[in-house]
Amino acid sequence: MTEMQPLIGRADACERILQACARTTKGSGDVLIVRAEPGMGKSALLTWVQDACKATLPDLTVLRVDCRPPIGSFHAGGIQPLQPFGHAIEQMYLHSGAAAKKRLALNIGMSVLASIPIAGDLFYAVKAISQDVSEYKRETSALQQKKRAAVDECIETLTSIAERQPYVLLVDDGHWADSQSVEVLRALVDLAHRLPLLLVWTVTSTVAQRINPTLASLLHAPAITDHVIGLQALSLEDSTAIVHELAPRHDVAAPVLARLHDRTAGIPGILVEYVKYLERTGDFSDDLAVTIGEHPNTDVVLQEIPEEDAVILSLCAAEGQEFTAFMISSLMNTDVLTTVRELRRLQQQTGLIKSLGMRARYGVKTTTYEFSQSFAYSYFLHRPEYEERKAVHQRITDVLQKEFAQTPHDEMRSQLAVFIAAHSAEAEDLATTERMLAVSADHAQSIGADDIRGFIIRDLLPLYGGGIESADTLAMDAASRDNVNGLDGSGTLTNTMSFTERVRVLSDMLIDGRAFDVAEHCSAVLADSNALFTTTERVTLLCLGARAFAERDALLDAETNLQRAEQLAAGSPRELCTILNVRATIQQRQGDLEAARELLFVAARHAESLPMPSRLLTLSNIVLLLRAMNDPGAERYERVVRKLTTELSWNALRADLRL
Repeated sequence: MTEMQPLIGRADACERILQACARTTKGSGDVLIVRAEPGMGKSALLTWVQDACKATLPDLTVLRVDCRPPIGSFHAGGIQPLQPFGHAIEQMYLHSGAAAKKRLALNIGMSVLASIPIAGDLFYAVKAISQDVSEYKRETSALQQKKRAAVDECIETLTSIAERQPYVLLVDDGHWADSQSVEVLRALVDLAHRLPLLLVWTVTSTVAQRINPTLASLLHAPAITDHVIGLQALSLEDSTAIVHELAPRHDVAAPVLARLHDRTAGIPGILVEYVKYLERTGDFSDDLAVTIGEHPNTDVVLQEIPEEDAVILSLCAAEGQEFTAFMISSLMNTDVLTTVRELRRLQQQTGLIKSLGMRARYGVKTTTYEFSQSFAYSYFLHRPEYEERKAVHQRITDVLQKEFAQTPHDEMRSQLAVFIAAHSAEAEDLATTERMLAVSADHAQSIGADDIRGFIIRDLLPLYGGGIESADTLAMDAASRDNVNGLDGSGTLTNTMSFTERVRVLSDMLIDGRAFDVAEHCSAVLADSNALFTTTERVTLLCLGARAFAERDALLDAETNLQRAEQLAAGSPRELCTILNVRATIQQRQGDLEAARELLFVAARHAESLPMPSRLLTLSNIVLLLRAMNDPGAERYERVVRKLTTELSWNALRADLRL
């Protein structure tokens, strides 16, 4: 094994991290936080760690991910829960043969909602009458647990991976991370010493202080002190060593070396750029002159790039510091192979971009690239004129919205929403920005990231057209939402509830195993001569009551309810469709699957001309029944339901049906 020489001026940091890597192979991990200001060599240190592990610990898996920097002025990473860890898990399993593991990266921190969207009173009753209650109860419990424990789920996954395969996870630019990722970082500080897992997290303190108070607070915690590696300015001796390494052909005088050290303040990033420029010009004279308007290293290269290549690099920068062949080919209206060849040529000729290999982005596998120099990225990002920038970002928005509409995965839609919001904001498409921010806020709420949701509502929506009314609607706290859902804090019914609220509570009671209470309440309110219900409402209550009686095996009472419902329906297709669905559910519960099938196909004929809730209620039951019968025809109905729920954004129903 080849021994790696440490970075100049960073010997202590290199030795400490490499020793931690070695301990990881023996089962004892750690968390190390590298704190430094820009240019101090954080990214260079991570690159050294990758190379050193490859040379000295070849069997140790090393993963590297970057937290998403802002897209334009939009801090996308801050509202993308668990982004760096999701990407790390994705890398770990991307080439795995296990399909479930490939999906794992999408599921981490992206749990589905535990409630069904409302589309009229009937649709909410799907919760109670569309499938076996005991099955739904188990599923709901699991989903609610995921909602409460997205961070714990992420930690558990990282832990389980480490138990099978020791690894090092390098996270660059950690100051851009979301608050849930910071919570994972906080937890791993206490856990990592018991695991074969090393996490190295780099952070710019001043940026964290400005935009990431959760991380800034963690960095000041006493328990973190022993885990921090601070990178300080280089000494004159270290600066001299770097100059000699970069310009071995020049005999640079001591006064010039001292002046170089002073001018760059011992910041290695600035020193390296400065020396590269001087080495190329061959002028290490006493005045260390730099031609006005020239950046020490990269600006000269940028000025020499042909216009057609500069246009391509500007398109790349519009997508972000990290960009994809998939998106660039869409922007250039060329096939992906042609785009990859163009990007490879630019990489070889300019050195300004580099390939990261295949990654999954936007729900597709694509070759991913990044700008190798921040200055070049900024230069090409701002190079287009105002109208050009708007048009490019609008085009990116259109491409991503197409993926958003087509993907059947709720978690992928939530990921895409962040990027659509960012690019539509740059395109000044405020309506789309507001809509996607609302999706992101809902997603954050669904996985328990209330601080991210609050940030979206409080700080972002007002900037992009979100009025007080929409913000207030999204900002209802848990108690308010419980009241709207018909709860008084204890899951009981109140006299002031609307019919919709009453149905919601009855459905939840049935799923929670309170079938007796549901049956008693439905019977009581229907017997109340003062209760003013429409025919549809009475039929819905009778169906809920019948479902509750069936759950208690009181089949005679269930049949009585359904006969009363049929009398009220008086041949109405909508009411008959609901009744047939309940009858089919009860037949399936009793084990008569053929009878259930016949009832559902009759219901389907009624549903053809009915509103979408009735159609989906029936199709969902057909899917569940055919699955129970191991009928291959279930797949055809699954495709229909998946398409309809995607178009309507009824994501939770699709999740409940495992589509």
